[in-house]
Amino acid sequence: MKKIAILLVLAITISMGVSAQNKARTTAYNYLRKGKLDLAKENIDQAVTNEKTMNDPKTWFYYGNTYIQLATTSDEAYKNLDADALNKAFEGYKKCMELDEKGTYKVQILQDMVVISNNYYSRGLENFNAEDFGKAYAQFNQAINVNSAINNLDTLAIYAAAMSANSAKMTPEAIKGYEELIELGYNNSSIYGDLANIYKEEKDIDKAKEVLQKGIDKYPNDPNILFAKINILLTEEKYEEVITSLDAAIQLAPDNYTLFFVQGQSYEEMNNQEQAEISYQKAIEINPEYGDALFNLGALHYNKAVEVYAKANELPLDATDEYDKLAADANKSFLDAQPFFERALELSPGDVNLTNSLRQIYNKTKQTDKLGELNNK
Repeated sequence: MKKIAILLVLAITISMGVSAQNKARTTAYNYLRKGKLDLAKENIDQAVTNEKTMNDPKTWFYYGNTYIQLATTSDEAYKNLDADALNKAFEGYKKCMELDEKGTYKVQILQDMVVISNNYYSRGLENFNAEDFGKAYAQFNQAINVNSAINNLDTLAIYAAAMSANSAKMTPEAIKGYEELIELGYNNSSIYGDLANIYKEEKDIDKAKEVLQKGIDKYPNDPNILFAKINILLTEEKYEEVITSLDAAIQLAPDNYTLFFVQGQSYEEMNNQEQAEISYQKAIEINPEYGDALFNLGALHYNKAVEVYAKANELPLDATDEYDKLAADANKSFLDAQPFFERALELSPGDVNLTNSLRQIYNKTKQTDKLGELNNK
């Protein structure tokens, strides 16, 4: 009888020990229902560290429930109770899924995992808009991880992470993200231009061109991909191919004055001054206040005048008539350059190159009034 009594006491003691630990978990649940998140946290933290309850999926389910509430509450008393609450909620639900062989909590966890993912995405957007791109990448990447845990593919989060990594100069991460998006067939043409530019900066021109060709094959009428291709061709100084690509780009974006400007520059590199002038004129027609085109167009005439004067100065001293003829031709080119330089100077007051060029024009063409006015300025 004495032995039986001892066994009964032992059984009661064990039962009380388990009950005590289950009580912590149950208490956490009750406090959570009442919205007392601090006390729910205190009790569930005890339950997940005790060997009696730490391997029970219900414990981790309650743990996830507690921390998701802490992560999303608007109550000032609790919202800063744990800065890592969202991640702890994620880890809690993951642990629950590992232990929950019967799938008792699966449906609720899947729903809450979506909430966690959306919160990570929202935090990523906040950091991106604040131009804290490193933190934005970390948040978007965590949204990807949460979706991966429930076998969900969130291409929008992958795209946001790739953009953030690119802006943060996290090159390997950006390349990985963009390459994944291309492989998945993500429907956004900008990913091809972005990735090509990364490869260009990495001096991998062949890879950049390969990416752009994929983009052109998928989006043959997208001007942005053509723009990226043009930039690559400019790097390689393949100006004839640049002109061909620009013609195609202009068909898609006829009001883009920068395309005509680049076309003018390319013609200049090919020593086709006549076509360069036509392109610069077109750029100015579209945007009369486009200072770069005004300057380049004026420079075409100005440089021609300088070359003619250089020839005139090489003549013998007795070749007066020939000198006067060349000087007249040079002054005509100076006068052709003048209105473009004057307009460009209005747009960029104080520009030293423009000021000196106009001073030379006024001096050579005997415009003393304008020369004096310019010097006074």
